[in-house]
Amino acid sequence: MNVEFRFQLSPVTAKLLGLLCLLLLTAPIALAQSDPTISINDITVVERDNGLFSGTSFTLTLSAASTKQVTITATTQAGSATDNVDFAPGTLVINFQPGQTTQTLGIFINGDTIPEGTEQFFVNLSSPVNATIADGQGVCTIVDDDTLILLTQTGSLRPPALDSVFLTTEPFPIVNTLNFSSDNRTRISLFAIGLKLAAGETAAAVTATAEDSQGTIRPLTVEFAGTVQNFEWLSQVVVKLNDQIAVPGDAKIKISLHGQTSNAVPVAVKAQ
Repeated sequence: MNVEFRFQLSPVTAKLLGLLCLLLLTAPIALAQSDPTISINDITVVERDNGLFSGTSFTLTLSAASTKQVTITATTQAGSATDNVDFAPGTLVINFQPGQTTQTLGIFINGDTIPEGTEQFFVNLSSPVNATIADGQGVCTIVDDDTLILLTQTGSLRPPALDSVFLTTEPFPIVNTLNFSSDNRTRISLFAIGLKLAAGETAAAVTATAEDSQGTIRPLTVEFAGTVQNFEWLSQVVVKLNDQIAVPGDAKIKISLHGQTSNAVPVAVKAQ
């Protein structure tokens, strides 16, 4: 004899059972944690004169904290900078403990007194464990402080030039009766790398010129040259404009020291 049982569920009970089944089906997905991504930044370091030194650090970043230990391998790669000459090469395994989202990778730069220009090397990430790689290459730019360079603004040939009294930017008048100087001539602050005065030398050792739009070159007086406080690789140079600069517009300024001449930077000068 066959007996058939039928159960009649109320609408509320049926809905609750449906929700319970949905939770049971999706629970494994909800509980699974996706692996974070890992990235490395780019850095810039100024070369020094005295051999190997600890420059600065790359920063490695996880997109999110993980409950697992994350491991990544970092390896240097030469570029225009040469390993064992400009920097110390190597490979290092970096660990993120559960909950950590950043780690640092210190680098060593080999400073010297040879003019080389700006150089670069790379750090490549590989072999991630419990993570995936989002940005796997960091670039280290080594700024040469042995070549005499007038600084320019990012993406421009123009310098970060300032009136030395009022800290205003270009264009600069030749004459400014409000700057409290005895001759009322404008002084301009420029900034340089590789300006290395010998012991006892003053601004008198530095020379400067300005070339106008017609190609005429005029001498400028350098009134100050010295290191910027807390930035031993950066120098400030103050030059005085003079009445010989008769053509308004861009004047291309250069400085020279110990037989080295810098790049030319255009500075806008107003008509008299």
